[in-house]
Amino acid sequence: MGAEGKRAEDHRPFAGDTASFYAQYRRAYPAELVDRLGEFGCGGRGRLLDLGCGTGALLLQLVPFFGHAVGVDPEPDMLREAGRATRDQDFEKVEWIRGSSAELQALAPPLGRFDLVTIGTAFHFMEPAATLSELQRIAAGGVVAVAYNGTPMWLHPDPWAKELRRVLENRFGPLQDADFTAEALRAAEETMNALGYTQVGRWERTYVETIDVDFVVGHIFSATSVDQIPLAQRQDFAREVSSAIATVAPSGRVDEPVSVRAVIGRPHRDPPRR
Repeated sequence: MGAEGKRAEDHRPFAGDTASFYAQYRRAYPAELVDRLGEFGCGGRGRLLDLGCGTGALLLQLVPFFGHAVGVDPEPDMLREAGRATRDQDFEKVEWIRGSSAELQALAPPLGRFDLVTIGTAFHFMEPAATLSELQRIAAGGVVAVAYNGTPMWLHPDPWAKELRRVLENRFGPLQDADFTAEALRAAEETMNALGYTQVGRWERTYVETIDVDFVVGHIFSATSVDQIPLAQRQDFAREVSSAIATVAPSGRVDEPVSVRAVIGRPHRDPPRR
């Protein structure tokens, strides 16, 4: 369902209002993960690359641990939101570059090497072997972390999530039961091992957050393009979701389990020659 969980090369699933909803309705990464990744900041002197940075949520949380940070994303509207957030926080050591994982080979020389490369909730849009192979050069001697901040809402077993899924399937048709976030993490781990990354390991924490219907609707809008839910239909869609969830949660507030997971590995210090 939605823009997530499938590759998008010939269209712009995160353009326009979708980018704005993404900036507003995506959670911050938990402090425990940020602190773990901040350990690779070389005492504040290191360089960070956030590939598929979106609106910059993960990068901006990690900036205090690094001397310089670069966010790369193919969608200019996502970078627009990221730039707005940067201005709000007055980070002079951050730069945003339009580009994709498929363009890493061309981007790599001017970018240089990084002590940490993060891919936050974006690896499912990338080709695992090609991306992680190129990152062996960009992060040689450093660390690569593929992270996901939660799972699809409609896959939870809770009654409210089942109601949400019913509304989504009425609009989009049957949804897959497979969790694309788990599949992407598995692909990252297997590919890192196959490419000879060292110290490959998992990081995972789960917590429960109470959210309201507005957050549920905003989160769905952050994962669907205006082609999927046209602007003229969004108020009706929001009412459908609100009404459906109210049948099982009259207060409009529900508890969502949030699983935050990452695969962290070290590329070879001496990357393979071409």
